[in-house]
Amino acid sequence: MSVDYAGIAVEVAAAFEEVKQGVVVLRRTTYAEPDPTTPWIPGEETVVSHELDAIASAVTVDQANAKYIDGTTITTADIVLTCSVPPVVPVMTDTLTVDGAVRAIKKIIQVPAAGIPVLFKIIVQG
Repeated sequence: MSVDYAGIAVEVAAAFEEVKQGVVVLRRTTYAEPDPTTPWIPGEETVVSHELDAIASAVTVDQANAKYIDGTTITTADIVLTCSVPPVVPVMTDTLTVDGAVRAIKKIIQVPAAGIPVLFKIIVQG
């Protein structure tokens, strides 16, 4: 029996669209190639934003979340944003804005870890 992960991702996206909390925006900044005559000056900045359907929860020390806490990077003051698959795969250099507050990404967890993702857990600074 094979699992239809693409179908599950569609179902998860529909569910998250209904239960999303607040406004969560993934923001990616890229730079064009610099002018060859002045390579020390970065190229033009482009910022692309994607609104995510997400729910937020605290990082807590319990059976479900203890695996995320490592004592140095992830703390109980941080926030776990669980979201449907965004239009772009999140990377550590992205930033997330949660209800207007810019949050640094600390960890990105694709679920499942391999194959077609059905959701992401993104841990951000609290």
